[in-house]
Amino acid sequence: MNIKKMIGEKVILSPLDSREAERLVHWVNDLEVTLGTTLAASNITLEKEIEILKQMEQGGRDFLIIARDSKQPIGTCGITNWDPVNQWASVGIMIGDRNYHNQGCGSEALGLLCDYCLNLLNCHSVRLEVYSYNLPAIACYKKVGFEECGRYHQAKKIGGQWYDCIQMELFAEQFESRWVKPAVSRRQVKA
Repeated sequence: MNIKKMIGEKVILSPLDSREAERLVHWVNDLEVTLGTTLAASNITLEKEIEILKQMEQGGRDFLIIARDSKQPIGTCGITNWDPVNQWASVGIMIGDRNYHNQGCGSEALGLLCDYCLNLLNCHSVRLEVYSYNLPAIACYKKVGFEECGRYHQAKKIGGQWYDCIQMELFAEQFESRWVKPAVSRRQVKA
């Protein structure tokens, strides 16, 4: 069952569901999918994936990305770290179904997640990190409004070559809410 938490034009963010572990374990073991993540060198069994997902469900800050056209999960996204005192969150995203790569689903899902962080959790900024060789992800993040704010030089060696880890951030005043603020506005309309 897919619960609709946030609805975009192409995707829905639904609370993470450990019953999708079999689908997700295929994604996290697919090198083409995980090459841009910290999971690329990992081998994760179904049992381990179930354990990981159950822990993530408890936190309530991770989502399945559901394609509106197929009504099937195509990826995951979530908050990897949250500092409510200093009002920032770090996020991550993975489109696991390769049929949905380069279709705008990742940028829309990330936009919904940022809206959640900035306008429901009241974060001042959202942060993420990306390896310099992951050009599609960098383009996705820039499309949402993220800007580079620093980098760790020669942070990852893969394929015999060193790459930087780029730090990116997005501030609330730079972000246009497409879900939370319009939903609040609809509540303010007098009958």
